[in-house]
Amino acid sequence: MNKTMKILLKVSAALILTTSFSYAGLVNAISVIINNQPITLYEIYKYADKFHISKKASLEILIRQKLEDAQIKKLGIAASDFEVNSYIKKLADKNGISEFDFLQMLKSKGIEEDEYKKDLKKKIEQEKLYRKIFASKDIRVKPKDLKNYYKNNKSQFIKAQSFETVVYESQSKQSLEKIRQNPMLSFPDIKAKQLKFQSGNMDKNLENLLNQTKSGEFTPVLKMAKGYTLFYIKAKNGVQTLPFKQVKNYIYSVLNSKREKSAIDDYFEKIKSVAKVKVLRKI
Repeated sequence: MNKTMKILLKVSAALILTTSFSYAGLVNAISVIINNQPITLYEIYKYADKFHISKKASLEILIRQKLEDAQIKKLGIAASDFEVNSYIKKLADKNGISEFDFLQMLKSKGIEEDEYKKDLKKKIEQEKLYRKIFASKDIRVKPKDLKNYYKNNKSQFIKAQSFETVVYESQSKQSLEKIRQNPMLSFPDIKAKQLKFQSGNMDKNLENLLNQTKSGEFTPVLKMAKGYTLFYIKAKNGVQTLPFKQVKNYIYSVLNSKREKSAIDDYFEKIKSVAKVKVLRKI
């Protein structure tokens, strides 16, 4: 190797090393400071990658977490080891296994016990905070609210006894999306078959989806264990509208969840509006 080549290689190596350190410094740099609490670019990128969301959405969630942590501290909310262990026991009982087996199951999935308990502690504290927020607001669902929802959303309560469908399966989501837009297309990677589903003898979530999809229309493309699936509704048999009494509890759950979410969002929007936010680096 001649002298010139050796010099070029040294320069290239130095540039790569300098770039790597510069990138590391950038990623670990602070992006936003909210009420003196920093959020780094690394945190934003990591959260975005983990949950497959945009960096902007990631930042909004991290800001919300910082605000929640501050409120938990301000209100003196805490979760004891006893509460954490009791929560684990309930989860284990729900799965029909012992606490030891439950923790071993987590370990087999690469989840460390200490880290899991730490996350669980935060979850319990968050739930306590939310309960305090609900207690300060009137989010009660009244009987007339239930009846109005039922009256204005009748299509949600139409149920069929059976469904005649065409099921499309593929490893390619894009191919199924194209079929969804134009059923006349054909792709070699798509398998299609006609299937009839009976109410009560199928996955509950799928049954709800088929009920909500009109005859002559496609469902959205669904991610399944072995690829992607698309359903076309040829016909629905034995269609009926469920009576109010039968769906009253479901409606209550829907409205209550919406009001709880709205109460929490409003609470933190007000806190965020008066928070001291300093943007150091844009994402």
